[in-house]
Amino acid sequence: MLAASVIDDGILGFTEPVTPAQGVGFAEDLARRVGTGEALVLLGQDDEGVCAMCVVALNSMPNCRHLSEVSKAYLRPRIRRTGAVIELVFAVCERLADVGVERVLIDVREGSPAHRVWSGFGFTTYGVLDDYSRVRGISHRGLYMTHAVSELQAVTADRLARRADPTRRHTTPQAAIAERTSR
Repeated sequence: MLAASVIDDGILGFTEPVTPAQGVGFAEDLARRVGTGEALVLLGQDDEGVCAMCVVALNSMPNCRHLSEVSKAYLRPRIRRTGAVIELVFAVCERLADVGVERVLIDVREGSPAHRVWSGFGFTTYGVLDDYSRVRGISHRGLYMTHAVSELQAVTADRLARRADPTRRHTTPQAAIAERTSR
């Protein structure tokens, strides 16, 4: 999945094909971080195998355990624009809520597909870094974005419900949250 993401610019950090050593290094580091409780990995599968991935870095600082950061997220091209991203984000929110995370952070390259996706979920920008990444000698701005997990979970739950029942009316995030908390 990591190698495929380089081809379509799906994961920031790699611009050239991933070497076997880089792939092994990435996998070993990720396994270590999951093993020590520093990270969560959520995978989505379909009949063809693993098709979605989200890596979330957990915060070990006592005063910051309510925060986490999506460090990598990727959907295989065959499942993009199918609503699978909504399912992935909902699953991430459920898991984050289970471990006590209240706010999720993400950083994205401005104008990238990831920027559009996360903005569409209601993530708001709280910071900008002009020289965030360099791709083939060109500097790109990065946006640091955030969302409350409970609100994001309500937004995704509402979208999933509307997908299941297209006649269901659209609700705002606030209305969806109020609806969930009043039950």
